[in-house]
Amino acid sequence: MVKRDGQEVNIIPEYMTWLWYFRKISKVCPWSYKSFIAGTTRIIPFDEKEMLLSEQNWEKQPWEVIVYLMGDDLTLEEIDNIVAFRNESQEKCEYLWSHPSFSKGGKNQTHVPVIIQQDRAKLLKLRNAKKMVSKKKKKD
Repeated sequence: MVKRDGQEVNIIPEYMTWLWYFRKISKVCPWSYKSFIAGTTRIIPFDEKEMLLSEQNWEKQPWEVIVYLMGDDLTLEEIDNIVAFRNESQEKCEYLWSHPSFSKGGKNQTHVPVIIQQDRAKLLKLRNAKKMVSKKKKKD
C-alpha cells in the first residue's frame, strides 16, 4: 500500500500489468500470452551486452522471448535504430520495439518503452501458421 493524497492506494504489481498487456494483445499476437503464462517470457532491464550474449546463445536460452525495459534514457528513434541494426546484423533473432507514445492504430503498445527479442525462425513459423488458419477460415 502506498499513500497518495492521504489515501491508501494499491499499486498493481508489475506481473499483473504484464499479464493484462499480454492478454490484451492476444488477438494480434496469440502466442505472447501463452509464453508469458508458461514462464518463457523474460522481462529485464536493457543491457546491450546481455542482449548480444542472449542472441549469440539463443538456442541455449530457456526463453521464447526477452523483453528489455528501455527506461527513459533513449528516444524512440534511438530504440528504432537499435532494432533495425540488430535485425540487419544477424539472422538468429528478430527484434521489435514498442513504445507507449506510438501505436499503429490498434493501441497495442506497451506501457513502457521496450525492445523485444525473439527467435526469428520460430516467429516466422508462427506467423505463417496464423496466415494459413486465416486463409482456411476464409474458405470455409
